Amino acid sequence: MAPPPPPQIVIALPARDEAMRISRALHALAAQRGPLPPFSVLLLANNCRDETAEVGRRTRPAGLDLHVHEVTLALPQANVGGARRLALDLAADLAGEQGIIVSTDADTLTHPDWLAGLLAPLRCSAASAGRLMLDPGERARLSAPIRHTHLLDCAYRWAATQLTARLDPDPHDPWPRHWQHFGASLALHVWAYRAVGGLPEVPCLEDVALVQALRHADLPLRHTLQARAYTSARLSGRVPVGLSTQLQEWQNGPECWTVPGAAEVAALARAEAALRAVYGHAGTRHTGTEQSGIRQSGPMLARIGHHWMLPEQALRDALEAPRLGLALHHAHRAREQGGLWRERYPAEPVTQALRALRQALAEVSPGETVTGLRSRPMPAPQTQPQASGTPGRDIGSSEGTASGEAGLLCQSPLPESRSHEGSTQTSSR
Repeated sequence: MAPPPPPQIVIALPARDEAMRISRALHALAAQRGPLPPFSVLLLANNCRDETAEVGRRTRPAGLDLHVHEVTLALPQANVGGARRLALDLAADLAGEQGIIVSTDADTLTHPDWLAGLLAPLRCSAASAGRLMLDPGERARLSAPIRHTHLLDCAYRWAATQLTARLDPDPHDPWPRHWQHFGASLALHVWAYRAVGGLPEVPCLEDVALVQALRHADLPLRHTLQARAYTSARLSGRVPVGLSTQLQEWQNGPECWTVPGAAEVAALARAEAALRAVYGHAGTRHTGTEQSGIRQSGPMLARIGHHWMLPEQALRDALEAPRLGLALHHAHRAREQGGLWRERYPAEPVTQALRALRQALAEVSPGETVTGLRSRPMPAPQTQPQASGTPGRDIGSSEGTASGEAGLLCQSPLPESRSHEGSTQTSSR
């Protein structure tokens, strides 16, 4: 019996007024190497006042299967979120239900191993996210305070991610891993994209909202170190919250950049580990009287209530959710509304937080568990078509919003910084 054909792969590339950059982006995609199946690139030139689409057609590298769409989006879709949503929707239609869609940006240059690195985790995961780094030339032209704060923030997030992985290890996203999941370097199965209703309808931070939707659905995402890309460090952004606004804020220097301290990072990781243990097997769904005995246990709920700083009833309500990801979401929302958490864990300057994190890593052994609670079970796999893989469930980190990042949707126990050793999303729309 012949093996099934490889999935159709389509790279979605939304672009607005990127005539000066689009050719380099396309040539970087054409230079992808490794054991790759054929792939296509869908360029969505939206609301352009320049010749982005024409330059893309004229400079198309030989052999690159390029599909160019020109559109003028009307309000309220005429924004970063609307452009990426349309690009991914068109890419999903082109790839088919057994296909894979990949997202990047016109101001991003992908490493030759980028696509192979993003695709490899999809053999056992619903989605994958690659690392983003600032373009070296543009980074060198940034002011000294921005560069200094950027490097400290990178070091802080590596340390925070490592501490979280030690206290709440995720079998689907193990250490070593990074912390970024942004639109310039994302890949996912079309079935997973459909399962969460596509890209959420938000005007910006649409990539973070998509990852949040995947986690609410218990669909795993791997933060792979094998996929690298370099994105623009321009200070004139096109979104109200993004990399450009982050860089502008860092102009004030590291003493003005506050983040969650080591104690808060550790507390969030222990709280999530405790809730997972009480929730039981991640694949279990329950309604009404079908809850497990451990979820009804008052002493056990009181114990994890200490981790969350929540009353027992709030945790019972969270544990009513049909999926672990939703249970975590409800618990975090109750925690944020309660107010006690922020009183105990005020934000700290990044230098102070980094020093404390390094000390915590020296004191916390890998594999430490929450005392008195069962370790995290391996989730039961979902049933999906063979060609799309068989991912299990993964809700590996918190959604707590932290100071210094007002308005950002956070998926980690630290603010969703839009730049690190890599950068994050700079919208090219």
